[in-house]
Amino acid sequence: MQEAFVSINKVYDILDETQYLEDFETGKELKKLAGKIEFKHVWFAYEGENWILKDVSFTIEPGQSIAFVGKTGSGKTTITNLINRFYDIQKGEILIDGMNIREINLRSLRSHIGTILQDPFIFAKSIKDNIRLNRNLEEEEVKKAIDLASANEFVENLPKGMEEVSKERGSSYSAGQKQLLAFARVFAHEPDIFILDEATANIDTYTESLIQKSIERISSNKTSIFIAHRLSTIVKVDKIIVLYNGKIIEQGNHKELVQTGGYYSKLYHSYYESLA
Repeated sequence: MQEAFVSINKVYDILDETQYLEDFETGKELKKLAGKIEFKHVWFAYEGENWILKDVSFTIEPGQSIAFVGKTGSGKTTITNLINRFYDIQKGEILIDGMNIREINLRSLRSHIGTILQDPFIFAKSIKDNIRLNRNLEEEEVKKAIDLASANEFVENLPKGMEEVSKERGSSYSAGQKQLLAFARVFAHEPDIFILDEATANIDTYTESLIQKSIERISSNKTSIFIAHRLSTIVKVDKIIVLYNGKIIEQGNHKELVQTGGYYSKLYHSYYESLA
């Protein structure tokens, strides 16, 4: 009884919480995004004035591929959270196609952004439903997405194929298999902006190379944002933004940053030394 009372109180504390209540009704509806993203003097803290991002400014042009690099805690994932507007910033502006994201309808904004995390959520539904996510996609579209994600072998080996019902959180699948489903889900929805946060961390090197080709094919004319500790996966992006302690310290492509001999160059060389 005592334990139950404590649990009930915690549940009511969450239900009564209004600070992070999201408004899905108001705001501008988006039909199509070009994919231009601008951070203008952005300051953000999860608590008080313990700033995670400090006066961060950058521009991602439509169709550009960008990688954020930096040690753990430098603010890489926070930036992707802010683009999805999972949190509101304290200072500055975040613009998408010239519109402040606070003026855009939340559901509409997020429907144009495909985010793949290191630990994706798999629902207790069929493989097909996990990829569709309540959208009216044809079976052929689902199959095409599975093919693009190089998940054919995995899905075909399931007793019921696409109709196989997953356990809650995908507990019956490996971390790599869950990520393949997450890739198929994003490929099926064809968002205007791709965000990949350590998305290939649990996938073997061969499958990663196949998925990388699919990403390049699909995102060739779409804005793509990568966060990766394996620097080999980001050397081909248009621009690398290096973060340190919540600030941008370097920007440029791989060749430029390696030649300058700065922080990124040291990271890159130490990465390959560790492999050797």
